[in-house]
Amino acid sequence: MRCAWWRGLAAAVIATVGASLAGGCGIQDSDVIEAGGPATVEAFLDRDNDMLLFFRSPDGGLNPVVRPARPSAGFGDAYVEPGSEDRNPSGPAGPAPTEKVVLALLAGPREADRAAGLTTALPAARPGGTVQVEVSSNSGITAVLPLALKDLPPTALRQLTCTIAYNQATDGRGVVTLRGHDGATSSGTCGLAPGAAG
Repeated sequence: MRCAWWRGLAAAVIATVGASLAGGCGIQDSDVIEAGGPATVEAFLDRDNDMLLFFRSPDGGLNPVVRPARPSAGFGDAYVEPGSEDRNPSGPAGPAPTEKVVLALLAGPREADRAAGLTTALPAARPGGTVQVEVSSNSGITAVLPLALKDLPPTALRQLTCTIAYNQATDGRGVVTLRGHDGATSSGTCGLAPGAAG
């Protein structure tokens, strides 16, 4: 009985103090104030163990997704670096080659990504398709892709460009030239600030 009385008294004191603090400070009611655009998603990337892919967000922009560079429980389709089976599983995998990162991007969003509203503007790659990436001395990156570029929408090109750019450089800078199996090419930069969806 005595515990119940103390709990009741404590609840009454908290309610009274809370009301006086909120109401007695001259705080006026206000309307909702717009605070800018949609929230950004910050991606924390461990370059020694993860890869960064870009998928289409519900608003049509790009959203970074961090994936492990080697499989873990529930992620059987993750990239496995050749020879990594022989390594100590607790050791670093090392950065995934850009070719494998692009193939992971072309495999599309996973179930968890789709549940978060992420999609892709890219078509699935042809079975057995390969990616070749060359880096030049002037920060240029060329990727030969296993798909046609001619009719790809701009979002698909940005997915590829940003995924390749951020795999090659931590700041995502550099001109990326995409070359499709149809002979079409596209060049550009990612243009996204680190940690921001765009």
